[in-house]
Amino acid sequence: MLVVGEGAHERAFLEHMKQLYDRRDNQQRLTVKSADGGSPGDVLRVVRKRYQHIDYDRRVILLDADVSIPRQVEDDARRLGIVLLLSQPLCLEGMLLDVLGQRVPGTAKACKSCLHPQLAGLPTERSSYATLFPSAVLDATTKPAIVELRRLMRH
Repeated sequence: MLVVGEGAHERAFLEHMKQLYDRRDNQQRLTVKSADGGSPGDVLRVVRKRYQHIDYDRRVILLDADVSIPRQVEDDARRLGIVLLLSQPLCLEGMLLDVLGQRVPGTAKACKSCLHPQLAGLPTERSSYATLFPSAVLDATTKPAIVELRRLMRH
């Protein structure tokens, strides 16, 4: 399975989730990558170009929700068998603030300013998310993107 984050922060958080939920005994090879930012269409194009030659049984993209996804991008993803998950509200940081029960500011930039100082290190490092987001916290959330990522990573 391939899971691609929109950017480096998503990649780090997804790597943290992989460490928590990817059981080595499930015969699944889980690869986490970053698309290095851009619009939803840009991210889809990166995934299609970089990873089309590798036979992943499932492909998932985690996108910020602050930019709407054009219908054509949704249709292309569906046709290619790529699952699109949205970090809601707004972005990864907004979703994670919400998971913590904290107020979510109105912009992605403000969400980053609120969450990043609480992390145990740089937002681009997997280990930075471990203290605030242990499995007990992530298991308790009903955020659709996290619930689906947990399910996919466990299988």
